[in-house]
Amino acid sequence: MGRKQFGSCCKDLADAMTAPPQSLFRVEENNVLYLTIGYAQTEQGTTWFDQAVIFCPFCGSQIQDREEIRRRSSPRA
Repeated sequence: MGRKQFGSCCKDLADAMTAPPQSLFRVEENNVLYLTIGYAQTEQGTTWFDQAVIFCPFCGSQIQDREEIRRRSSPRA
């Protein structure tokens, strides 16, 4: 299965994924796009909360679906 090119739906998402250098968007090794939606300070350090992105937050295009995310996120045997 080929790797999906996230950010191809609109320039705003493409820009948000590359600038600033510490973008809140990231693509995991399993090719699932996540957005950091929050964080908390704990005794062990900063904890980040990420959510898989289904629709582009800028143009509304569907860029992933739940089944695709589930399939890519499940551990391989």
